[in-house]
Amino acid sequence: MSVSGDPLLDVQDLSVAIGTREGEIRPVSKVSFSIARGEAVGLVGESGSGKTLTGLSLLGLFPPGSAVLSGQIRFDGQDLLALDPTALRKIRGHRIAMIFQEPQSALNPVLTIGTQIRELFRSHTDLPPSRVAELLLERLRSSGLPDPERVARSYPHQLSGGMRQRVMIAMAIALDPLVVIADEPTTALDPTVALQILDLLAAIRESRTKGLLFISHDLSDVRRVSDRVLVMYAGRIVEESPSPKFFGTGPVHPYSRALLSSRPSGAGGTRRDSPLPAIPGQVPPLWDLPAGCAFAPRCPRADDRCRTSEPPWIREGNSQALCFYPDTTPLGVSVHVA
Repeated sequence: MSVSGDPLLDVQDLSVAIGTREGEIRPVSKVSFSIARGEAVGLVGESGSGKTLTGLSLLGLFPPGSAVLSGQIRFDGQDLLALDPTALRKIRGHRIAMIFQEPQSALNPVLTIGTQIRELFRSHTDLPPSRVAELLLERLRSSGLPDPERVARSYPHQLSGGMRQRVMIAMAIALDPLVVIADEPTTALDPTVALQILDLLAAIRESRTKGLLFISHDLSDVRRVSDRVLVMYAGRIVEESPSPKFFGTGPVHPYSRALLSSRPSGAGGTRRDSPLPAIPGQVPPLWDLPAGCAFAPRCPRADDRCRTSEPPWIREGNSQALCFYPDTTPLGVSVHVA
């Protein structure tokens, strides 16, 4: 899976294993995708599908007991997986930055916001303190924070959830990175603040010509921000599709279609006053995946081949799916975005 031109970031065949009491699991398995300059790629899937670990892998932030089994993560002509820790630290936070899911946990509670952002500049640049002070306030201001001087003097607990999330965005863009990874950036925010955060992310990507990887389980958020959509299931990417196609005539993988149709007023014609269609069964545990397609036990189109053989990538127009029988029937109803 790739985009036209030279991508900012190119991930190929990435597999990460973790040892558990039940045996080895692969929460990221044979994952490939690219991000181009000025492009926002949405990575969507249910909890536990491997989205967050995929994002963390791009920064070399692997959990204890994990190991990279295969793959490359190429950025600016380098394979990040081949770099030593010192070289990777020069890229992490500087050239590739991440907006973490829980700002209350990611921010240091005993340091002011200004101190934490100044540390970023101290670690990665040799700018004079006067210039750092200017950039600090500019980044806070561009992240939608009023009275940046007061915010810089504040501790995380003195800010609201929405303000803390904006601080995380300010920290992510502080050093003008080329790629920003946003992991569930609207979690636990009220809808109004969540929409402001999404609009801010879209504006940052457009104005700074950055690449954005937007990780979410919320399809409405993905629709608002992303140019392309990647769908993950049980550690695998099972579909790649342009956003207008995905949210217009519909995706082609049976899981993607079922996921989209379960949304209120979503593609598939589900009305807000009608029962939502549920996907039967449940996601299989990673230590006990089926022999063939992981979605086969829940898929209405599955046959014996799906249950015994790993499906190939099949292209349908400008979409592609990891499926023997992709569904090209137009859904015909666009997803509603508030």
